[in-house]
Amino acid sequence: MLNRILNKWMVRIAIIMAISVAAISCDKEPIGPVGPDPLGPGDYMSFKDFRALYPGSGDYVIPTGTKHIRGIVLSNNTNEASGSYRLQDESGYGIYLYTVIGSPVYPMGTVLDINATGGGKFTLYNGDLELMSVPQANITQVSGAISVVPRVATVAEILANKNTWASTLVKINSVTSISQASSNSTGITYNITDATGTLSMFVRTASGITVNTAGASVTGYISIYNTTTQIGIRTASDIQ
Repeated sequence: MLNRILNKWMVRIAIIMAISVAAISCDKEPIGPVGPDPLGPGDYMSFKDFRALYPGSGDYVIPTGTKHIRGIVLSNNTNEASGSYRLQDESGYGIYLYTVIGSPVYPMGTVLDINATGGGKFTLYNGDLELMSVPQANITQVSGAISVVPRVATVAEILANKNTWASTLVKINSVTSISQASSNSTGITYNITDATGTLSMFVRTASGITVNTAGASVTGYISIYNTTTQIGIRTASDIQ
């Protein structure tokens, strides 16, 4: 009889202990990371496909459900207009990003994850395809690196492919001359000439870049300003 009473009490104690452990466990935070899993390279839309969304004229609001894009900042912010950035991804295409007022500065070499929905739109700004009005919270600096190798091209090839190669890195070899064309309160415009033609290069005074006019090669990213095709350098070492 005594053994039966003891067994009942032992069962009750075991049940109470199990309930207590379960209650304590429920109050704890889950172990491990919370929130959505980080995106991998295959989860992004390529810049090539992203640019193809633009119908060719007017403003185009990025549709809800469009995948994120990811690219590396090519430009030196001190040699660009405030809030303007040039990015390139693995597809070999580029994006001209104009950020909203109050956004942080994104240094050259930074990799950005951009969710262009929620207000982002394409527009042709002075002939250059620009992504603008993306909410600041939708642009995130992420870890990792994207390798970009400059496309070696002549001036004539750049002029012929300016819309496709806009905001991508190129290198012009066999430069025959680098000469000052004009200047204003913000910087100096140079002419970059090879055997096939001439490009403009605007260098902002704020960048502190000293241009080597004796250089034989120029590396930089392509931009468009109305009817003028330009090459933008990042540092003085882009001219060799």
